[in-house]
Amino acid sequence: MSTRSSTHFTMGEKLRAIVYRHADGYPSGAGADLLEFLRAVQRQTPDTRFGDPSYLAAKYVVFLAELFAVDYEWTADEFKIAPRTNRLDFISVGVCLSDPADIEYRYIVDCAARLDPEEGLPVGRPSIRVEHGYGDTWADLGEIRDVLAAGDPS
Repeated sequence: MSTRSSTHFTMGEKLRAIVYRHADGYPSGAGADLLEFLRAVQRQTPDTRFGDPSYLAAKYVVFLAELFAVDYEWTADEFKIAPRTNRLDFISVGVCLSDPADIEYRYIVDCAARLDPEEGLPVGRPSIRVEHGYGDTWADLGEIRDVLAAGDPS
């Protein structure tokens, strides 16, 4: 079974967009990918939109779509991952109006809370907090960088 997650893009307390991820929602998966996404945005674009949750969420959907638009090939000797020819042929990512009932991790990308750069992280990146839970019960695990340093929760 997959570990599902959602990523909320906010401006302070105001929710602007929710992106659903079907698999590898753990901090070491989805959380690390979020940080890599912000690094990629800073490397690839002159206008990061780190302060605009709607545009940043759209960029994140494209990032995840490219991550998931791959084919896997197993042989007796090796394992290969190849990008699909059709970039729109992907699943495992969606845009939601609210959290699906089966998510285990929730990431909050607060575009109003801009952080100073730290050890290779982007300049002025949004705050990314991680929550763990199910249904109506959620625990704030903290800022993603600290959660990754501590390791995935058991």
